[in-house]
Amino acid sequence: MTNWPSDFFNQHPAFSPIRRHLAQFSAPPDYATWQSIPTVAISEGGSPIRFVPSEQITEYYELAVYRDGMVATRLNWHDTFNAMIWHAFPRSKSALNAMHFRIINSNPAATIRGAARDAATLLDECGLILPYSDPKLLELVTQHQWHDLFVTQREQWGKSISAITFGHANFENLMAPFIGLTGKCWPIAVGADFFNLDIDAQCQQLDAILAQLIASDALQKPKQLPPLPYLGIPDWYAQQDDAFYCNTAYFRPKREKASA
Repeated sequence: MTNWPSDFFNQHPAFSPIRRHLAQFSAPPDYATWQSIPTVAISEGGSPIRFVPSEQITEYYELAVYRDGMVATRLNWHDTFNAMIWHAFPRSKSALNAMHFRIINSNPAATIRGAARDAATLLDECGLILPYSDPKLLELVTQHQWHDLFVTQREQWGKSISAITFGHANFENLMAPFIGLTGKCWPIAVGADFFNLDIDAQCQQLDAILAQLIASDALQKPKQLPPLPYLGIPDWYAQQDDAFYCNTAYFRPKREKASA
């Protein structure tokens, strides 16, 4: 991480949720820079979130976040984007951490994970929030009707459905994209007027909804998060021609259930 591609961040639509936060920097942030940025998130344990070197932390990652607000942060793209998501979705990130803490606290062996923590990690790493106002578009997602979703209904993106990047690994992958990139999405029904809001207002609304869902233990297993081959989202990838969308090795059809 030696440069700061501001033009790329400003132009690629996937970075819109964190664009305002990226704009605070003109070079890759170091620890002194992070300390100068106002805290926007509080762990549910009551500690302000801080981005610190890993060697400052002596306990399990999620416990350090919950109890002390200390987020182990390496000076690389992956952890930098994680910090950006803490700024863009502070309530949801705190809720995810609290979810991990609750499970671990109830059973110390849960540090080995389990279905609920696996789902939380998938959302945290490669998740996309999928607000939609037309249930027919969500049906295309769940049925893997990718050509209809991305090509036939192309004009509906940003009007009746959208993908808001939440997983920080997605941002890292989009720096050097390759065919095969797939995220896990959490569909959230919204009113049609949602799409008239600017991106910061959209993120604020989704942050409140998602945090409440996580706090209520709505996320229990990875299968709740449908796959989304996100390079197909309009304007998220440069080579979106007919051959690209016909690649069924990437845009995979839904598997037929085996008959009894």
